[in-house]
Order: sequence, then C-alpha cells, then structure tokens
Amino acid sequence: MALVTSCVQILLITVHIASSVGDIVFHEEDALLTTPEITKKYGYASEVHNIVTEDGYIVELHRIRASPVAGPADPNKLPVLLMHGLMGSSADWILIGPEEALPYLLSDRGHDVWLGNARGNRYSRNHTHLPLEEREFWDFSFHEIGFYDLPAMVDHVLDETGQTQLHYVGHSQGTTIFFVLNSLRPEYNRKFRLMQALAPAVFLTHLQNPFLRFLAQHETVALQFVNSFGIYEMKPFPEEMNRLAKALCPDFYSRALCLDAMHTMTGNKYHHMSQLGFPMLMHHLPAGCSLKQVAHFGQEVISGHFRPYDFGAEENRRRYDGRDLPPDYDLTKVTVPVTVFYGLADQLTHPSDVRQLAGRLPNL
Repeated sequence: MALVTSCVQILLITVHIASSVGDIVFHEEDALLTTPEITKKYGYASEVHNIVTEDGYIVELHRIRASPVAGPADPNKLPVLLMHGLMGSSADWILIGPEEALPYLLSDRGHDVWLGNARGNRYSRNHTHLPLEEREFWDFSFHEIGFYDLPAMVDHVLDETGQTQLHYVGHSQGTTIFFVLNSLRPEYNRKFRLMQALAPAVFLTHLQNPFLRFLAQHETVALQFVNSFGIYEMKPFPEEMNRLAKALCPDFYSRALCLDAMHTMTGNKYHHMSQLGFPMLMHHLPAGCSLKQVAHFGQEVISGHFRPYDFGAEENRRRYDGRDLPPDYDLTKVTVPVTVFYGLADQLTHPSDVRQLAGRLPNL
C-alpha cells in the first residue's frame, strides 16, 4: 500500500511540476547529489542550517547566500524562503538546473535564498529525544509542520539575515502549512512581505485522480492497516528501487516507452518532460513523510473542509473543546498579500478548489 501510494504520488508530483512549465532539461549527474552539493557544483555559495522546533524536531534549511553571477546577497533585498510539497524536499526547487530553477534565478538577482525541509523528509529525520523508528516520531501531519516547523524556519531566517520580513514561495503542501501557521498564529502575518502560492493544496474536493480518491475514501482503514505492521512513514526510495526502474526500462534514455507509461497513469501527456525526468525524480522523490500527512490530505478531499486532523468524535471532543469535528482554519486571519498560481492540467489542485481558496483570502 505505501509503495503503491509512493509511486502514484511521484507521478502526480510530476504533474504538479509539469502542468505550468516549458521545456525541462534535467542534469542526470545531479541525481545522486544532495541539495547543498548540487548548488555548490554550479558555483553558488551554500550553507546547511539545522534548527530545533518547539516540539523537538530538528529540521534542516539549505541556504544559497551568494551567486556566481551577482556575488553575495544584497542586504537591502528581503530574503526568500521556499517550501516544498508533500513527500518533497529542498531538491525539488533546483532539479531543472541553474538556467531555469527559481532559487538560482533569485540568487542571481541578489536575494538571500533559503530552502526549507519539513520534518520527516530525508534532510529532517532527527529529534532531540524521539527515536526515528518509534511511532511517536511520526505522529504528525501538515498541521504540526505549519504550527511548529514553518515558524521556526521563518524566525531563523530573519535572525540570520537581520530582516523583519521575508518573501515566501510555497508549492502544494508548502502552501498548506503557510495557511495553517497564519490562521492559528496570526502574529506571524507581519513577518511575510508577500506569499507566492504555487498549486495551493487547501481545498481538495475536486481531486481527479481515481486511485488517490479511492485512498482518500478509505484513509482510516488504510492507515490502521499499515500501522498494524509498524509502518508509520513513507520512506525515500532505496537505491534498489532506482536499479529496478532501470531494469524495467533498460532503454529509458533512448526512447520514451516508460515515459508513455507515466503519461498513461497520470492521464496527461507532458511533452516538455524529458525522458531523463522520471529517473531523475526517482532519485529525489519521495523524500519521505509521515503516513498521517497523507491521511490528513485524504480527509480534506472527502470533507471539503480545511481543518486540523479528524481523530474521530470521541478524541475530537477531547482535543477540540467538546466539538465532534475539528474547527476549520480561519483563513480570514491570513492577512499577508497572497498571489496564487495554478495549472489547468493539475490533477491534485483543481481550478475550482483554487478559486474557492481565492474567495476566502482577505488580501489576494
């Protein structure tokens, strides 16, 4: 179950990325490098910052502080924090290379660029006292990432740069956690100059992929089933999976048979996705997450609401002031200026759901 979900999620993340871009050229040799190693390779000054959240998770930030084109970041320009989507990592932003990738382009224009990593992905798999193998480590959804991880990152970036505000760019779950944070901790609104929401995953009622919709309808049973085997996380693919992909598609690099299979599964053709794209993504995606994160998104699909995790009526009453259902996140408290971008071919964030979000935001 977890492996199948991982495969479909990779394909749909590809849809997420591909639905709004032009020709993509992947650098095959970057596949086995980490994000800091990739940025350094192209001449960008890179740093690794580890910070501790209020609840003890140790999350990793990757900083690009100087460009081979523009030199050190201009202190008069606001820093930019970019946050990946579900099962992603900081690598998602840079896979298409220095000619096209947003972090490089921002750095070339003098910005201090920071790439976040949510708890549980390949770069943020540590805690001050919880072992990685324990169920308690993985007992989080996007709610905790928004309430704890994101404010810790924001505060760290502002402390390091001496600024009072930053620009924020979020993709998919990276937008979800932004709206969680600023609705529950509205004092953080003043720390953002502008939020750029790419394929915002907030309302998901019109999710089109039939397999993911089926999983969403049975998320409680599916989660209990895999948890009974001691499985609480969506692990990054081991190298054995990459070797299997090459064995199944031995001529992947010379013709598009496997790419056509990907198109068949996603229901769309993306002619601008090069044949190197899928094996490249497999080295970096999935980057890991909690199964509870996936289940929480499944609840959003079925309920039509943007709200905290639904534990069932009895536990909800204990956690949510006697309510049988979780209260909705109050989007009217998100006063940051928000710009929304979406793709018409995206099977996860449907234009109708994006328009619903847009209608709720007070400063669109």
